[in-house]
Amino acid sequence: MFRAGLTFIRRFLFAAVLLVLLVCGAEVAVRVYEASTGDSVCSQRDAVCSDPSQLTIPSWSFYQELKPLAEAQVECRDSNSLVEIKTNSLGLRGPELAVPKPAKVYRIVILGDETLFAPETPDGDHFCTILQDRLQQTANINIEVVNAAIPGHCPLTEFLLFKQRIIGLQPDLVLLHFDWSDVADDRQIRRLAHCNDAGVPLSCPHVKLTRTMKGAPHEIWRKQFRLFDWGLTAVSAEWKQKIARQTAISRETDTNPYAFLRDERPERNLSFRRSVGPVADLSGFCRSVNIPFALLTSPKPWQVSEKCSRGQGVRVAAGVAQDALYSNRAPFDVLARFADRAGIPFIDGSMVITPGRDAELNFLRFAPRWSVAGHLRLAELTARFLHERISGPWNPSSLQQNEQPITEVRPAATEIQQVGGQRIRPRRVLPDSDGQ
Repeated sequence: MFRAGLTFIRRFLFAAVLLVLLVCGAEVAVRVYEASTGDSVCSQRDAVCSDPSQLTIPSWSFYQELKPLAEAQVECRDSNSLVEIKTNSLGLRGPELAVPKPAKVYRIVILGDETLFAPETPDGDHFCTILQDRLQQTANINIEVVNAAIPGHCPLTEFLLFKQRIIGLQPDLVLLHFDWSDVADDRQIRRLAHCNDAGVPLSCPHVKLTRTMKGAPHEIWRKQFRLFDWGLTAVSAEWKQKIARQTAISRETDTNPYAFLRDERPERNLSFRRSVGPVADLSGFCRSVNIPFALLTSPKPWQVSEKCSRGQGVRVAAGVAQDALYSNRAPFDVLARFADRAGIPFIDGSMVITPGRDAELNFLRFAPRWSVAGHLRLAELTARFLHERISGPWNPSSLQQNEQPITEVRPAATEIQQVGGQRIRPRRVLPDSDGQ
């Protein structure tokens, strides 16, 4: 009996030691892999709606930013190629920028989120490069278009980014791309923002920088042990997919980030009204420092066709059902009306990214972003708008803005007209709940 007990204890200890050695070996293997490849075992490559470049880091000022002077390779599954992404010392995609701005350089800054950051699109085919080339053809000085888009940003954080960092670039023109995911992003981020008494944002620190580790020991374990972190990530992946599928088919605006697009009166949606507020703040700030400002928007794939961006898991990851179609024109009309009341020139990308034959060619299949064709169409629309409506070195002989809208006006746009660009006193403007 005694001998049998010792045998059991010996075998148990041997198994325990072997298990510990296996765990330690696996931990070492994971750390060696991460050190040699530079990749994290917990990076979710299938999360196409987030930042596939893995270049974003938490920020104390505007929620998150890009690593400065960093490089990354992003796999574009549509073209079966790797796209090189480089950031400059300011943490913006693109080459280094001269500060102060050189003489005879007209600098255009474009703010936006992951749609405009476009990690799957090479620099040569990007919206910013095409826009720069089109404007340069008729300009008498050098045109420089700066991509100031940050994945996960919304007008609130873009306003902070501009005030605290971009203003030092001395831009001559500012464009802001309003993405329809900004409504959900604003709802997620706004609770972290610090605002003044007038509601104007002052800073927005990332939650990872402000929360305490007390009461969350698993977070400490995840940082100390990579194998534990990998295990938790793998276990939670399926649960997250289940929640995403439930969210995609929900019609509740609190759970489905795009449910408000079905509303014929989206101006009544509080989240939408809050999300466009910083656009008016940024417009007023630019006006106060004599910088022209314009607003650009474009439809999401599921606002154009149920066939757009139908790669496996793409729509579900974005909170959209696989066959969903939000064809409602009301959100675009309300945004145009908001821009009109605020005196902001408005560029409606839905005039060129339209439903119809081969509409899906304007978007990537495996990411909810523009394809090369989409970048080309929107850049040409923007260049045409600037030629017709904004005075600049591309039309030096014309110092007066055209008061008529650009030519491709959608007949279904009801009475909403493109804004005439008139100058008004700076004021904070929000869409009225009665739609006026």
